[in-house]
Amino acid sequence: MSGSASLMIWVDIDPQDDAAFNHWHSREHMQERVSCPGWLRGSRFKRIDPTPEQRSRYLLFYDAEGTATFESEIYYARLRNPSEMSRAIFPKFRDTWRTVCAVEQRWGDGIGVAALTLRMKAQNTAPFDKLAALETVRVDLLVGSAAVGQAHTAEKELRPAPDRQIERALVAFFWSVEAAQAARQRHAPTAEIFTLQHTVSKDDL
Repeated sequence: MSGSASLMIWVDIDPQDDAAFNHWHSREHMQERVSCPGWLRGSRFKRIDPTPEQRSRYLLFYDAEGTATFESEIYYARLRNPSEMSRAIFPKFRDTWRTVCAVEQRWGDGIGVAALTLRMKAQNTAPFDKLAALETVRVDLLVGSAAVGQAHTAEKELRPAPDRQIERALVAFFWSVEAAQAARQRHAPTAEIFTLQHTVSKDDL
């Protein structure tokens, strides 16, 4: 089950902090989040090439039952009381985009080994139908819910700059990096491609 909402986070991490970031996200953070009511799955992807600043860029992608999931008191209680590891990691976040999104269109289900993402303005046309093809696992066209999950919290204070938000996004999951690269070349030349590192579902906990 993929739900009707997602939390999309793109974040840059300096390479020397990759190991600490991955340990925190895999061993604590995903479990902490996915165990909240309404959260279905958490996944971490890493961009296949460094950013122009030579940082590692990650996509943190969370499936949820609906946008109200990100307004629950249990979730906010965790945002207000970060763990010791979270207090060490959040100051390392750079160029963070974080937005709760509603699913406008979806084709397929599950996730794949590679993810192609586009951040867009509201009026932009996304190549949704073109990406819903043979080697694609799933395609989501997402609309940002700017006011959802945006209360001031201790976690926000730890991040060195305010989170940026998207108006609209497209994320497509593929069987292989090669399939994602071919789709980017044909239909979305400005897209970023990420590879799956770890995923945790509700049933895993």
